[in-house]
Amino acid sequence: MAEMTTKILCGNDLLARFEDLLKNHTDVDIATAWATGGKHLRELAKAANRKRAAVKVRAIVGIALNATHPDALDELSSITAGNLKIVMNGSHLFHPKLYLFGRHKDGIVTRQALIGSANFTNAGFGEHSKANEEIMLEVCPGEQADALASWFRQRWDECPTDRPVSEVLAQYREEWKQRPPDRSAQLIVSGPVSSPRELLGDARPPQNIEEYRQALKKCEGALKGEGWEIFNPRGHSYMRVISRRKELLLGAASWSQLDRESQRQLTGGKHGTDGDWWGLMGRLRPGRLPVLVRHENQIRASLNRVVEASATDFPDVAVTAMQELTAIRHVGYGSATLLLTLARPDRLLSLNAASAKGLGALSGQSYSTLGRPENYRKLLQWLYKQPWYEGGEPEDEDLAAIWRVRAALVDSFVYERP
Repeated sequence: MAEMTTKILCGNDLLARFEDLLKNHTDVDIATAWATGGKHLRELAKAANRKRAAVKVRAIVGIALNATHPDALDELSSITAGNLKIVMNGSHLFHPKLYLFGRHKDGIVTRQALIGSANFTNAGFGEHSKANEEIMLEVCPGEQADALASWFRQRWDECPTDRPVSEVLAQYREEWKQRPPDRSAQLIVSGPVSSPRELLGDARPPQNIEEYRQALKKCEGALKGEGWEIFNPRGHSYMRVISRRKELLLGAASWSQLDRESQRQLTGGKHGTDGDWWGLMGRLRPGRLPVLVRHENQIRASLNRVVEASATDFPDVAVTAMQELTAIRHVGYGSATLLLTLARPDRLLSLNAASAKGLGALSGQSYSTLGRPENYRKLLQWLYKQPWYEGGEPEDEDLAAIWRVRAALVDSFVYERP
C-alpha cells in the first residue's frame, strides 16, 4: 500500500502540530538555519524535561548574519545535554529547516518529519508565526522520513567537533555583542513587534546599553503615533518629563511655592490639549498636591534617603521608602513609586494602572499584586538582573544620558493607554 506522505501546514498550525508531535515521540532532531527564543523553544524544553518519557533532542543550528540569538543556543545546549552543533559561517549558507521525530518501540524506530521554510524562530515557528508566510510539509512514517533521518545522520557526522560546544557558544556570544543582527535579519527571525513590551521580552532582550538604546528607538516609533517621543529634550518626550519633574520634585523651591504651570508639570496634570504628555510615567490624581504639600518634609526625607543611597542599598531602601510614603493617607503605591522613580530614575520603576500589566508580564508576576512591597522588591530584582541594565556608566554622552534614567525609561515599553 502506498504510504501517506504529505500534509501541508501553515501559520499558527505549525506550532500546534509541533507541540502534538512532541507529545507522541521520544526523539527530536532539528536542523535549522536560525534559532531564537519563544514559545516553540519553551515547548521543546518542557518536552525534554518531563518526568516520564522525556524527549531526547539533537540540533544543528546555523548562525549566518548573526540572526541566531546566543540565548537560544544556550537554551538548546541545555535541552540537548550538549548534543548541539553550530555551523559556523563559511563558504556556504547552512539553510535547512528540518524537524525529525522518532518513536522507539519493540526495537523499531518510527519516524515523522516536518520540512519546509520555517526556521526554529519566533517569526517562523513560534508565537509570531504569522509574521512570515511559511509552509511546511509533514512527512509521515515511511521511506521518505527514513531518508531524511539518513540525511541528518550524515550532516551530524560532518559537523566539526574539534572544540567543546561551550567554547563555540562563548565565541559566538562575543561576536554577536559586537555585531548584532541588522534590522532586516531581526525581522526575518523575530517578526514585527506587535507591542513595544516585546522589545524587552525573553525572545529578544537587549544585551547591553547600546542595544537598549536601539530598542528605545524602535519603541519611539510606536509612541510617535500617540504624539510622544523618548529622546527629544525639547519635545513631548520621556527625557524631558523625567528631567523637569525631577528638578521640581527635588529643587530648592517648596512645592507650595511653585507657579501653577510648574505644579501641573510636577503632578503630570492635564493642561488644555497640550498637557497630557506631562503624565508620562504616571500622574498624581487631582487634588493630591495639597496632601503632598502638607507632608512635604516627610516625603522629601524619604526621597533624599533614596537619592543618597548606594547601588548596593537597593532594592531595600526603595521598599522602605515606598512603605513610608504609602503610610501617608491618600498616597497609594502609584503615587509613591512615581515620586521615587523621579528621584532615582536610574534605579526605580513607576508602577501604576497603565504600566502594571506590562511590568507583570516582563517580570513573570501577577500584575494585580505588584503594589505589595514584597512584590515591588521582586520587580526591582528582575530589573537589576537584566543584561542591558548592568554595567558602569558609558563614556559616550548620549548613552550615558540614557544610562542615568534607564530604569524610568522602561515605562515607555509597558505603558498602555487606559
